[in-house]
Amino acid sequence: MDYSRLCRGGGDGHLEALTGDNIDLIAAHLDVTYTVRLAACSRELYDMISKDEGKMHHWDEPCLLMPPPAYWFDEHWDVARASRLHDTVYDLVPLDHPRRSVALPFMHDRKWLGANGDWIAAADHHEWCLVNVYTERHIPLPSLPDSKIHHSIVSYRPAYSFNWGPAIYLLKIVICQVPTKGGRYADYKLIALFDKTIFYLEGGGDWRMLEALTPAPDYPNYCDAIELRGHVFAVDETDGSTYFWDTANENLMLPFVIPPPVVDDQQYAWFLAPSADGKRLMIILTVNKIGIANAEVPPDIPYAANGLQLRQYPPVATYVFELDPLSTARAGDFLWRQVNSLSDHSLFLGLNYPIIANLKKRESKAPDGTLVPFMRKNCVYTAYRNIRYNQYPKILRCNLQPDEGETVGVISLPKDGWDSVRQAAMWFKPALNIARSVLPLKKQ
Repeated sequence: MDYSRLCRGGGDGHLEALTGDNIDLIAAHLDVTYTVRLAACSRELYDMISKDEGKMHHWDEPCLLMPPPAYWFDEHWDVARASRLHDTVYDLVPLDHPRRSVALPFMHDRKWLGANGDWIAAADHHEWCLVNVYTERHIPLPSLPDSKIHHSIVSYRPAYSFNWGPAIYLLKIVICQVPTKGGRYADYKLIALFDKTIFYLEGGGDWRMLEALTPAPDYPNYCDAIELRGHVFAVDETDGSTYFWDTANENLMLPFVIPPPVVDDQQYAWFLAPSADGKRLMIILTVNKIGIANAEVPPDIPYAANGLQLRQYPPVATYVFELDPLSTARAGDFLWRQVNSLSDHSLFLGLNYPIIANLKKRESKAPDGTLVPFMRKNCVYTAYRNIRYNQYPKILRCNLQPDEGETVGVISLPKDGWDSVRQAAMWFKPALNIARSVLPLKKQ
């Protein structure tokens, strides 16, 4: 049976045969995107696949989107030209279940720069664009203003020059608001986050540079950014200071500055995220380096459920703080409040827009004190922080309320060595309900 034609064409003449075990058999041979398209063929198929109870797919839980282990690194150009199949087929790895393949044909000769929901920001040698994972709708993005940034070839170290000065590096594209059909796919909001500067884009407009408080060469050292309630927030990796701009102001004047919640001698990795209700700004910090005495490296523990390699490390200090920046901005009094528990939620941070997942059915700790199950509530999960952050190839799980002696769970990824990672692993949440919205269900 031609599965791709069935998914595209509504299954004329075949739907009556696709019941029970037949659905399981077909879906088992389809990747995640084609399974969603199969579910969009009819309401009957949607109901059958959605009631699969997670036997084959794990909808609505964050998974790792990453290259297959065999193609973790970029190949030499002559080898890569000989076979391009692996350029567009990736692994989608639930944290406690078998990995699935996901075909992304639009990623041929492209690299992803960020993601939010069903949309990926990608780049080739000529343009930046947004692409929908399921429909493959392609939205080209305007170029950055040449008067501000001199372009060079996008690579894993995409160097640009700032006003023809020293090189700056693109860290990621933050998809703050995804395009929608109701907005004619022009209602997106994006941040181009560089280490020394930031650009902001609203659909249908042009990139606008956000002015910094400090002149060259003392630019801030940005490491993360989000948009919240019409304001752009960016955190400085040097000391955790957070800058924010009002996007309603056409000139994007100099920003407010929020002092860091912690001031000490530790080196932290800083992340920003919206609260679950979208009203407050959260800042998350973890110790930047993990390790144990005498530089001993814990052994890898193969996880049979999905083939990931796990390690146990001593506890890592992880803190979450929040505030309402708009109300405090008017008063000029920025006071962070520490968040001691995420309750039934967990945070998934990295190259993707922050995911706040409701894991009410999950435990917060392993009953026997082991590393698995790896997916738990009330935890902070961190992955690659940007597209060129390949010095730290680990995925961390830090419990906000650890038991005494509880270790940090780590997913150990291949070391980079002298090679470039093909794509930085990021969090992605497969969603079957896209079949109801973006892919309208066909009537039988």
